[in-house]
Amino acid sequence: MRKGNTMISNALDYSQIETDDHNFDVVESIQPREFLQRYIKLNRPVKITGMMDAWPAMKKWDMEFFLNLESPKAVHLEEGNVMQENTSFRKSGFREFVRGIIEGEQSGYLSVFRIFDYFPQLRDDVEFDLLNQFKVKSSVSGWLGPAGTVTGYHIDWGDNILAQVIGRKCLHLAAPDATPDMYVSRKFDQGTTISSVDFEHVDPVRFPSFSNVKHHRVILNPGEMIFIPRGWWHHVRSLDTSVSVSNIAFATKDILRDVVPHRLKQILHDAGIWKCDCTCHVVADGKWVRK
Repeated sequence: MRKGNTMISNALDYSQIETDDHNFDVVESIQPREFLQRYIKLNRPVKITGMMDAWPAMKKWDMEFFLNLESPKAVHLEEGNVMQENTSFRKSGFREFVRGIIEGEQSGYLSVFRIFDYFPQLRDDVEFDLLNQFKVKSSVSGWLGPAGTVTGYHIDWGDNILAQVIGRKCLHLAAPDATPDMYVSRKFDQGTTISSVDFEHVDPVRFPSFSNVKHHRVILNPGEMIFIPRGWWHHVRSLDTSVSVSNIAFATKDILRDVVPHRLKQILHDAGIWKCDCTCHVVADGKWVRK
């Protein structure tokens, strides 16, 4: 097992799980109106390989660039797969976290990172108008970590473009009609619905019908993005040291149907009025502690 920017060769063995190379479209670029008609309206994924070339992020961002950013705020790092495993996280200084990645001594994952809240000067380094011009609200998050970090199977409440800036990620997608076999979890995660199944360690006794799910596998390389429509299940593993940016965008109906009621749940949850197993809190020294 090698550290740094190289792939961890024994990170995952999919030999026991039936997967297919993605059978959705791959395009170099696409015009907004075609994107709307063929993919947003039809709820179809598409991989786009050539529309990040002009992003300043592709020229500027590397781990040394992030190491030189000043941030007085601490960040919270996930340890392991918090969606299907026990929730575990720890605090770190941002530069300490990045230095650990560079030195090959970091295991934590800076996920759902409010990157523009911490570094507003980076807003102009990415561009998601392809999706956002057809939506009323959007939310951008950064994802930084070493090889081997995992986000377990889940669905988002809005349409998602995941853009890969540094390193590679391996994604598995399952269509919305797979939901009856995905074993929806009661674990709470703001903005998503989680599967109970750990895709990399499937228990066939607990989850017998999971074998019915058709998984679409795709490798996302630097400079490539993938459109993951609302309701599509996806599992993500970093193959290298990785920096990604996700843009989740919502139509009015998504906000009324999902965002507003779940935001109310989050408020009650954060206040400790509604406590449950979640990805955002742990109990430490008898106290309810938020990530």
